[in-house]
Parts: sequence; C-alpha cells; structure tokens
Amino acid sequence: MKKSKRNFWIIWFLVTVLSFSLLFLGIRFILGNQITMQNVIAYLVVSLIFGATTSTLYLLQLKIACIALLAGLLVGFFDMYRIFLTDLDGWGDLVGLISLFTWMAIGLCIGAVGQFGLFVYKKISTHRNKQ
Repeated sequence: MKKSKRNFWIIWFLVTVLSFSLLFLGIRFILGNQITMQNVIAYLVVSLIFGATTSTLYLLQLKIACIALLAGLLVGFFDMYRIFLTDLDGWGDLVGLISLFTWMAIGLCIGAVGQFGLFVYKKISTHRNKQ
C-alpha cells in the first residue's frame, strides 16, 4: 500500500475517533446530559464527516486546506468546551455545537483560500520562469 493511502486511513481513523470521543465526553460529562442511541449515531455521523473531509483533503494533496481544517477543528473543540463550562442557562449545548461547526467552516474556508493562493503563486512563478 502506498504511503499516502496508508496516511489517508491513519488520518481518517484518528480524526474520527478523536472527534467522536471529544463530542461524547463533552456532552456526557461536562454538560451532564443523558446520551441516547440517536445521539451516539449523530456523533458518529458528524465524526465520520470530519474524518472523511480531512483525509480526503490530504489524499488530494491539499495539505494547506487539510492543516487549516484540522486547526479549525482544534479551535472549535476548544471553544465548544469553553462554552460548555460557562453555562448559558440551558443554551450552552446548542451554542457550543454551533461554535464547533462555525470554527470548522472557518478553517475549511481559510484552507481553501490558502490553497488557491498557493496555486496562483505556482502558476505565476511557472509563467515567469518560461519567459
């Protein structure tokens, strides 16, 4: 198996397991909410989406976008836990999850802009070298 495909599966597994664990632990133990089977399925689906997105970006060799998305997820989980701990009169769970998704989207957008900027830079430098 090629190294990039092996790393694809490693990144997918790590991001999926860590995302699921952080979601489950945050909602179950920090918020103290009861976890139902529907919640577990929802956490698993969200975690699989996070894992598939990051590993696909890596496989497509969009490393700037992959790193920015991982940074967005890291900041998002940190902010989610911060919001969970501040207790917003029952709104903490919803606001925390919205914060996680917002930071994930910000990381993905910054990564896409950075990746596009690198693409344009390479095109311009290649054009200059030909002249």
